[in-house]
Amino acid sequence: MSAYARFATTLLLAAALPLAGCEMLGGSDKGKDGESTGYACRVSNKLPEDCMKENNTYAPTSILTGWKAADKDVKEGKVGTQPGHTQPTTEETPKPDGEQPAAGEKPASPEQQTTH
Repeated sequence: MSAYARFATTLLLAAALPLAGCEMLGGSDKGKDGESTGYACRVSNKLPEDCMKENNTYAPTSILTGWKAADKDVKEGKVGTQPGHTQPTTEETPKPDGEQPAAGEKPASPEQQTTH
């Protein structure tokens, strides 16, 4: 091997070695970042589905893992929640057939309802 080839090989290795650890700097912990995002979403009262839509760079499973961890902490009283998107309760969840009256309306009587 000539001196020039040996110098070129050494230079190539010297340039490549610092790049070997780049993924450690670039965010190989996307799973942990997703869990942190899910945790923050739960503390701010966001639904996990909304959180996943808003943060599509993270895996939905990592967001859900963080959301569930925060939900456990909230239920145990370790963490308080912040105002944000409220989660619907069973009374607020609309019925599939659209049978729930709008706010301030009286429910329709059986003769007013039509069947399709």
